[in-house]
Amino acid sequence: MSEKTNNYKGYILLESLVALGLLCLIVGSYMSLNGFLLKKNKQTEDKLSMQRILYEEIKHHENYGGQLSKEMNTENKSYQLQLDTTNDMLVEVEITDGKELFTIKKE
Repeated sequence: MSEKTNNYKGYILLESLVALGLLCLIVGSYMSLNGFLLKKNKQTEDKLSMQRILYEEIKHHENYGGQLSKEMNTENKSYQLQLDTTNDMLVEVEITDGKELFTIKKE
């Protein structure tokens, strides 16, 4: 009878290291992508909040009138609102939070 020798110990170690490396690569890319998406989500929420405040202030101005320039503090943020009118009609509105500017013009 011939005896078989088991020379797979180094192969199993190498296979385990490759599998661990691939797993670390996949987890690392997932974490990076997840962080990017969370950052993008926060930026989108901030922009949506700014647009919501602009909408509410336009409606308030249309219904009750008021100042054409206003500074507001909500949700621990400061916003500056500027309304431009011609013949008592809104022509241009803009809101900024210091970082981002959002403008709507009526043509």
